[in-house]
Amino acid sequence: MNLLAQKQEEVLQVINRFGVITSTQLSEFLKGSISHVTVYQTKRKLLSLGFLTEEKIGYHLILAMRPSGVDYLGSSLTPFTKFNYSLLKHQLIMNNSLLALKQITEKTGQPFEFITERELRSDYIRQNFTKADRRNTTLLKRISDRIPDFVVVEQGSKIACEVELTRKSSKRYLEKMRRYKEEMLNGQYQQVRYLCENESIRNAVISYAHQAGIDSNMLQLELVGRLLQFAEKQ
Repeated sequence: MNLLAQKQEEVLQVINRFGVITSTQLSEFLKGSISHVTVYQTKRKLLSLGFLTEEKIGYHLILAMRPSGVDYLGSSLTPFTKFNYSLLKHQLIMNNSLLALKQITEKTGQPFEFITERELRSDYIRQNFTKADRRNTTLLKRISDRIPDFVVVEQGSKIACEVELTRKSSKRYLEKMRRYKEEMLNGQYQQVRYLCENESIRNAVISYAHQAGIDSNMLQLELVGRLLQFAEKQ
């Protein structure tokens, strides 16, 4: 039974891809294809059906998928059960970074293709985890060190993207850089792009990438704030 019209289902599909997204980000992402009014009305319906949960945190109205919404779509993405408040800032800046790259890319007349962290995580679990592993919280926490924050596809090539807001330990940086080097040499990714909070983190990324033997043509670096400002001017 179809409880949703086509446009309403499209809205739910977008929320499902991100897992967590603000109302403002959702409207911005769908701008040009689904009106703000339709997004607002759809959001109310999805909440009434129990497909979403909504919470106001600071200035943000946060939307998140519920397992019933994932089930309705017949989605292969892992069920989303609750907010992770400690990761929320990072999640929302990841969303803003994706929106900025989308805006910049579409301004050139090119389609914008991407894979969200939630989609990457679900694929990683499906390919590498047993049923027992999926209940192991320690293993689940380690996934973020083994996948990018998101991936963009440019001219048929995948670029792994990392939103780096805090400085990590030397061990974590080197392990991740070595993994990226191997994945780029294997052709999984063409480049890795680090979107850094500040110059200090940017310099640390350059240093550890160099130590791991990543060539400069494999690494892109940008400040998050600069990216968001550039997108605003488009």
